[in-house]
Amino acid sequence: MSAEELKLLDEMFENCEYQDSLDMIQKLSDQESCEVKWRLARTVFFLSKQSSVGDEKEALVRQAFEHAEAALEKDGDNFGANKWYGAILSEKSSLDGVTERIKQLENVQKHFQRAVSLNGDSDPGIWHMLGQFNYKLSEVNWITRKLINSVAPNPPTASYAEALECFAKAESIKPNFYALNLLYLGKSHLALKQSAEAKPWLERAAAVEVRCEDDRICREEATELLKKL
Repeated sequence: MSAEELKLLDEMFENCEYQDSLDMIQKLSDQESCEVKWRLARTVFFLSKQSSVGDEKEALVRQAFEHAEAALEKDGDNFGANKWYGAILSEKSSLDGVTERIKQLENVQKHFQRAVSLNGDSDPGIWHMLGQFNYKLSEVNWITRKLINSVAPNPPTASYAEALECFAKAESIKPNFYALNLLYLGKSHLALKQSAEAKPWLERAAAVEVRCEDDRICREEATELLKKL
């Protein structure tokens, strides 16, 4: 495994070439290193997003989690391992039911924050993940909040303002790096009753090129939100 091979895998991922990325990883001579393991977890996770078959989707998420877990076991201080372990744990715990998802909230947040401390100055993706964590935690209703407080040992708190700060930070590091960041910048402004500030972000989100499932979701949701402004 060389730095050039890792760079190529990252370029494939950024270009939404998930199957090609998986094929390349499976041909590498060193598939057990932490750097390869978390990239494998990332690739399988995004392949799960492309699937429309429920059982296949779930199987891929669980497979991705196993790879992320293995990466973290190899190096608990690795940025990519913490970042993708947190992201995939969030998705995997959702498959395991509401109670398990709530129990894992603190763990997800811990790994995101650890990743931020390791490489937050140069990676926009981890700020987007932390932003989504804050946004989704902010939008829960009072019944779910009550359940969180009763189930989670140390329930995390968040606000739409904190979510907006994270999405803005991500965009400042690398503008236009991810379609969903544009969407969530718009949604965060809307949640804060800032329609004028939301509109340009939603317009950009509604105009993204569709290369993968996240792009499609971004365009559709942004288009619907714009109709309501």
